Amino acid sequence: MQFGLMFFASSQDSLSGNIYELIKECAIFGDQHGFSSLWVPERHFTEFGGIYNNPAILHAAIAMLTKNIRLHSGSVVMPINDPVRVAEQWSMVDNLSNGRAGLSVAAGWHPNDFIFFPEHYHSKHDVMYEGIDVLQTLWQGGSIKRKNGVGDNTDVKIYPTPVNQNLPLYLTVSSSPLGFKKAGAMGLNILTSVLDQTLEELAEKVVMYRAARAQNGYDPSSGVVTLMLHSYIGEDELSTKEEARKPYCTFIKNNKDLMKGLANNRGTGFDVDELSDTDMDEFVNFLYDRFSSTKGLIGSVESCRPLLKQVEESGVNEIACLLDFGPTREQILNNLLFLKKLMS
Repeated sequence: MQFGLMFFASSQDSLSGNIYELIKECAIFGDQHGFSSLWVPERHFTEFGGIYNNPAILHAAIAMLTKNIRLHSGSVVMPINDPVRVAEQWSMVDNLSNGRAGLSVAAGWHPNDFIFFPEHYHSKHDVMYEGIDVLQTLWQGGSIKRKNGVGDNTDVKIYPTPVNQNLPLYLTVSSSPLGFKKAGAMGLNILTSVLDQTLEELAEKVVMYRAARAQNGYDPSSGVVTLMLHSYIGEDELSTKEEARKPYCTFIKNNKDLMKGLANNRGTGFDVDELSDTDMDEFVNFLYDRFSSTKGLIGSVESCRPLLKQVEESGVNEIACLLDFGPTREQILNNLLFLKKLMS
């Protein structure tokens, strides 16, 4: 099992001072202590996470500080980007890092993000798959035709040429079985989570994924399944879980669309918008008590080992440890020491 480090939201103290200091320090730690990858999302127009609006730029800076850790997007929202520009930017990251770039690609979901390409919103999945084809063609040295400023068709190739011609390319998939099958059929890796599925359900979909790879001529065992898990590990199980409670609950509240999905996914039949403040607190604390033991590496090293074993048995190859869901910079950095112990 490999362990990567993931960023998605923000720590409590990332909204002032040097807001990128935490990710720089975590990248250096991960690089020096055998972590496999560093994942940075693409998020827009939100205080809670909007500091990650361009993963390529951030990874270009991190490339200068590291030598070993892979630098992955988690994820590039393809329908709000020109795939030619995506290929150019990430080829630069690949060169700056000497071949350590990797991309996970998503279709996106928030309408406001689509101010860049509003015409793509209703066909975002089709646009994403078309963009993946363009990205792969350009990355492997091919060319595509585009109209230039005077309306003439011209052949376009990207420069610089990527160092690693075999781009690690992932599809970001939630709980949709079709998404797992599509990733397998295209020979892509998978980035997923268990926020809206159980590990048992994930294990079934991993089987579907590897079967789809085999059916389409790809080695089923070579596909990488990376699972995002909220991670906060300390000396003592109970005190560590209580330390993580408030930031985790705030994380859920600040992602209301996620919370709506969690409420509706199992047919609970209530609208989170109608909850009073007291009922909202009770609901998110209920989720935390359930998720901290079954869907997150939260607690002590020893208390987290059973979940780690379950993850391994589900067919997952790598855990992307989500660090910045709300704890302070100091707490996150201390957490890394215990996360390293769990990894060893």
